[in-house]
Formats: sequence, C-alpha cells, structure tokens
Amino acid sequence: MQLTEATILIVDDEEGLLGIYKGWFKREGCRVLTAANGAAALELAMKNRVDVILSDIRMPVMDGVELTKRLKETKKYIPKIIFISGFTDLDERETYDLGIEAKLSKPIRRQDLVSVVRKSLMVRDELWRSPPPIAPQKTLNDVFESLAAARDNGLIAFGRGGFSIHSLLAVQAGETIELRLEFKADRHTLAGRGIVRWTARHEEQIGVEITYVDEANRAWVVGLAEGGESVSFVPRTSRATVNIRP
Repeated sequence: MQLTEATILIVDDEEGLLGIYKGWFKREGCRVLTAANGAAALELAMKNRVDVILSDIRMPVMDGVELTKRLKETKKYIPKIIFISGFTDLDERETYDLGIEAKLSKPIRRQDLVSVVRKSLMVRDELWRSPPPIAPQKTLNDVFESLAAARDNGLIAFGRGGFSIHSLLAVQAGETIELRLEFKADRHTLAGRGIVRWTARHEEQIGVEITYVDEANRAWVVGLAEGGESVSFVPRTSRATVNIRP
C-alpha cells in the first residue's frame, strides 16, 4: 500500500505534537485522524478502516499499551501500530510481543517517521526482497529436523515480522546478523538477514526481526509470517508454543 492510499490515526495527548504529525502526513497525501487518548482512538478505529496507528505510550484515560490490547481483543482487522514516546518502562521484548511494528523516541525527524510508516505498509514479500546495506558480522546458523518439531520443542516461534529462537549466539540488540536456519523435512532454509531486537541470555533466547530473505525461500517464510493480524511482531519467547504432553 502507498502512503497516499493510507488512513493514519495519530494518538497523543500533546496537542502541539498532534498538529505537527498531522501536518506531516497530510503533506504525504494520507487521510489523517487524530485522538488525544487511547479511548478516543479506539472509538475511531472501530468506526473507520485505519491502516496505521501512531501512538504515544503514556496518556491519560487510556495509554498506548491498553489501546493495543483492546484492539487485539476485538478480533477485527488490526492496524499496524507504531509507538512514539519520550519515555517508557516498556522494554523491547514486551513491545514486539504486543505486536508493535516499531518504537521511536521523541523528538523525531519528519523523514524518519514517514519512512517507518511507509515501511510498515509494505507487504512482506516486497519488504524482504533487498538485503540491508550494513554487512553482518555474525551468523545465526542452525539445523532442525522440521519446522513442526522445532515449534513443538520450543526452539523457534514466528510472528508477523520475525521470530524468537533458542540460541547461545553472543549478540546484542540492534546488531545485524546473517540468517541460515535449515528445516530438513520441509526442504526449506531461512537464508537472509535480520536485526536482533532483544536478547535474554539467562533464558537462551533471542528475538530477531527479519529484514531480507533469499528468493528461493521467500514465499515460504512470508507464509510463516502471515499467521493472523493479532499475532506478535516478534514473539516474547519460542517456548510459548511448546506442546505439553502427558
């Protein structure tokens, strides 16, 4: 989807910022709705087809986190959600598990915000076609008997934008890495690149946003990501999908 076709809902209790952001996206040709808190935003989202929500996190009446949870509870179409905040106690792991596409810090430049929104509107097949310019220094390399077995054993879990995985790879959040995850029975390999969004070394868990997938396996990986609009962007843990058997 192009920006000129999109409806953007901007949510912020700072009237000045609300006006500035509205002006930026009006210049891009978007239809723009605004709300001063999450409760008002939820009402607008129920009455309008909204493509992207740009929301502050801390607000009176209803904050951005509660707004996101309420939207997911409706079981309707969930817009892409981007958080913009000056401060927050919500860490990256929780943010991406909620389904947030990105979390940006105030103050933010117009071109950066517009770029993130434009990216969120792209379909995965298009978004994952070109490798990012930053060359990775490390490789996340693993071999699984099958995707089903890896999921059943709590080794990997996919979200809309990436995956969490059981791994001892020494990486830091924000680091670009090479991806090579082979699923033998499926005859597919997730070969590409990603950005580490969070690490939990004591749990041997890593959260990765996918940024590129090779052409041979792209359609398969896109299919894994299209698990429904209410799923996490990057799941909090791979262990959430473990099947408990007697």
